[in-house]
Amino acid sequence: MPRVGTTVVFSEDALAPGSAALWRAALEHLQRRYAAIRELDLAALPDDRTAAAAALDAWDGGAGWRREVGRYYDDHARLHLRRDPATGALLRRLRADGSQLGAYGAGPREASEAVLRFLGLDRRLDAVCLEDEDGFAAACAALGSDAGAARHVRTADEALAL
Repeated sequence: MPRVGTTVVFSEDALAPGSAALWRAALEHLQRRYAAIRELDLAALPDDRTAAAAALDAWDGGAGWRREVGRYYDDHARLHLRRDPATGALLRRLRADGSQLGAYGAGPREASEAVLRFLGLDRRLDAVCLEDEDGFAAACAALGSDAGAARHVRTADEALAL
């Protein structure tokens, strides 16, 4: 259990375990949607979502794919994500213990923002950092906390162990 008054920063995957499947489904949707315009080779995209977003920016040459992913997430989040009462209880308990709470997205911004919004987590956190090379460090900075002293929660299992 974190010490009273500590900083706890969650990765998107720790708070929303289904977000990886939603990302994959969104990529498949992009591939189908843009098939008549240009081919999208999903196997060539990096596994890291931030790197994949950069590759998609180069592939698209604009922000069209980002708007399409945002719409897809808004329409399909309920199929891949579930609001977990245990997550809400954990955040309430940590807040009651005096902890500062932050999270960072796996990227791209449109995807992470939709995930946190759908789950209602964006309003329960003191800081949310989207699309940053080092999301953990950015969230700690936004909270005014030293990254060395903050608790980094990367997975849902780590969150359950708090």
